[in-house]
Parts: sequence; C-alpha cells; structure tokens
Amino acid sequence: MALTKIPDELIFIEDVFTAVYTVEMLVKVIARGFILKPFTYLRDPWNWLDFTVILLAIFHLFYDSLIRIEAFQVEYVTKFVELGNLSALRTFRVLRALKTVAVIPGLKTIVGALLEAVRRLRDVGILTVFMLSIFALVGMQLYMGALRHKCVLQVNDTMDNETYYAFINNQDNWEMLGNSSEPRMCGNNTGAGQCGKGYICVKETNSNPNFNYTSFDNFGVAFLCAFRLMTQDYWENLYNLTLRAEGPWHCLYFMIVIFLGSFYLVNLILAIVAMSYNETQKQDQADAAEEEAERRRKIRAVMNNLLSFKT
Repeated sequence: MALTKIPDELIFIEDVFTAVYTVEMLVKVIARGFILKPFTYLRDPWNWLDFTVILLAIFHLFYDSLIRIEAFQVEYVTKFVELGNLSALRTFRVLRALKTVAVIPGLKTIVGALLEAVRRLRDVGILTVFMLSIFALVGMQLYMGALRHKCVLQVNDTMDNETYYAFINNQDNWEMLGNSSEPRMCGNNTGAGQCGKGYICVKETNSNPNFNYTSFDNFGVAFLCAFRLMTQDYWENLYNLTLRAEGPWHCLYFMIVIFLGSFYLVNLILAIVAMSYNETQKQDQADAAEEEAERRRKIRAVMNNLLSFKT
C-alpha cells in the first residue's frame, strides 16, 4: 500500500490479500448469517467497512481484467472500459489498515469512544463557538485599532495629510523593539508602553502585528485571537502587545478568556471524551456477554438435538 508504483513481480500480492479477505468474509457470513437475524455479519457496524473494502477490491480486479482483455482488442468490452480511469479506487486499499481496529478489543473500544464523543460534542461545540463569539465582540469593543499603535519619529507639523500618512506608515520611521524587526507598541493610557526619545505614539498606522493577522479590528480576526487564547497558542505575545497598547488593567480580559475558554471548555471536552470511553467500554462488555450467551444457547440447542436424535 505504501508503494506509488507496484513492480510487476509484486502485483500478485494485492490479488492474494483480496482473496484472503474475501475468504474471511465468506467464512463469517456462513458462520453467522448475512443480515436477517441478530448477530449476523452486517448487523455489526464494524463489518460494514470490511464489506465495502472487499467489494471495491473485487470490482477493481474485475476492471483490471477488462483492461487486460481490451489489450487483446476484444470488441464487446471496449465500450465498458471507456467509462474512464478508475485507478482512484486503489485509494480505498488504505481502509484495509482499519481492519485491525475490529481485531484488537482495546483499540476498538477507543475508536468507538472517539466516534461517540464526536456525536456528543455537538452541544459543547455550539457552546464553544458562542463563548468565542462573545469574547471576540468584547475584544472588538475594547481593542479595535489598539494594535496599530506605533512609535514613530516626530512628525514635521508642516506636512500635508498625504505626506503625513506616508511618513507614519513607513517602517523605516518606526522604533523597533530591541534588535528585532518587531515595532515597539505604545499607548496613551496609564501604564501603557512609552516611546523612546525622539519618537511619539501614533494611532493611525495601517499595520497590525504578525502580518496583520493579530488584531481586534473586525469580527473574523477577533474570533481568531479569542481562539488563540483558548488554545494558548503563543498567547503571551498577544497579551504583551495588548498590555503595552492599553495598560496593565486589561489583563482581566485575558484572565477571563483563558479561565473560561482554556481551563473550562477544553476540560469539558476532555471530560465528555472520558465519559464516552467509559460508556463504550461498558457497552462492549455487555455486547460480548450477550454474544457469549447466544453462542452458549446455540451450543445447548445443538447438543439437545444430538441427544434427541440418539434417543
């Protein structure tokens, strides 16, 4: 499956695997039945994947056979082969690796718990989006345009508007933070960052940090910043930039977002996953016990039939 181009001497391997999986499916169908009664082959959702993969593999082999027949210019299959290139069906071979999930009981329980958790996380996802939207709207009201504050060289009062805006938006006129290429943030509030000698704090620049992705200027980027705080992905950079622009008291906003978003919502998601795992594990144990009871019932029925036949 990992080979992009299968050598000619290894082509038979796919036919071998397809034959093995087909025999396995037929044995299960003969032993358990197909679909009509409980505990039959297709009553188990894990067998749906096997059944689909095997059917696609058989269809692909049939298609390859038609291609080989077309090479001998057999006329009655030409129109069928002209349906198109179905080599994309080989992609479904990757699903064969998932057959190991149904074989290993512990792995089967974990995958089942994750699928069940995804279904249950719908309400938590709605709550998370709602909370992030609230945080984004609050951030827009508090910090819209705040991260565009820059320390700019003192402007000549005789400049006209066009020259003025060109001057303050020229990065060569900005005060940089240390030896880095990051401009120094500033603000006029109490406790906000101050500019160095020869520079003044200007609010009208048109550039935000991190290539204009870090700001609260509109709902989209504000929502992204709130999500960044919830996941704690380099959140301290956004925290430091905002505090330098607005002052230290605005740390309360970040405390609320991180507490409710990161510590509460993320742990709520983990709690739902753990709860789903426990319930899935109990359900698997109950299904195994029920299947074992059904197997013993069938064995007793067979033994009773043998005893009655002897008598």
